[in-house]
Amino acid sequence: MLAITAGTAIFSPTPMTRRELFLPGPEAPHWLPGGDALGGLLYLAWGHRQYGEHPIPQRLHHGWTYMAVLSGRPVLLVGSRRQSMDSGGLIIAGPDVPYGWIDQPSAACKLLVWVWSRPPTFQIPVHGQSCWLRKCPPAAMDDIESIHLRTRREIQQVDSHSSRALEALQTLVDAAFERSSGFVGDQSLRSSQRLHLAEAWMRRHLDMRAPVRALADYLGVSPMTLQRLFREAGGLSTGQAFLEIKMKEASRLIKRGNSSIKEVALSLGYSHPGDFTRAFTKFFGFPPSELL
Repeated sequence: MLAITAGTAIFSPTPMTRRELFLPGPEAPHWLPGGDALGGLLYLAWGHRQYGEHPIPQRLHHGWTYMAVLSGRPVLLVGSRRQSMDSGGLIIAGPDVPYGWIDQPSAACKLLVWVWSRPPTFQIPVHGQSCWLRKCPPAAMDDIESIHLRTRREIQQVDSHSSRALEALQTLVDAAFERSSGFVGDQSLRSSQRLHLAEAWMRRHLDMRAPVRALADYLGVSPMTLQRLFREAGGLSTGQAFLEIKMKEASRLIKRGNSSIKEVALSLGYSHPGDFTRAFTKFFGFPPSELL
């Protein structure tokens, strides 16, 4: 059973042998399973915390704790060590690592937290009373935020598939945390590969009208990361890049002469040829009929 304490924490020099989970106040979003762990998930938390006013004492915890710092500079306590965590900080603490949190008075931070009953699927150099600490760039943190959001959605609609879904989500969390170590060095390569995959996907789905969400899901990134990818590559939004590919394909099909303007419009997802003609004219500066 989990030992749970709510309210203001009191620091003491007592031996850290008790496993204890300090819950935030009711205004701070968090989740606990009603009974046993659901799909290996013991605890989930997100949102703002004020560890200056409500510090968390060092304690052993059940399971493996994964934490991501979205904003603020909270101080992580591990043994006699104090580690200030900046935005973008990632932490994994095992069940034998006593840790706690403090902060400056009136300061606030924003965190994402998972506690899993199973260890990570990748090797982490955690020995004795130490934590795995990493710093990841904004694009990598977008992916981690997206996975946490998917975890929250899963616990809000529990069904017979939820355990397997949560087990799969831990694998995604592991991959995101592990990738963070090498994310900066191969950023340009990763962006180039994703852009190539995105453009290939667009060409296969030219009949879609609003592709951003579906394309982001296909690439395993957030819509915000997808927008950044296209903006950095060519200054266009995802929607603008998709429209450019669609209009160039429309021009090619009309010039080929095997299809009418109406047939081209329907193949590109336009229900009414007039809508297609207006979009084409706005993009090229002349109507599609001039290509016939």
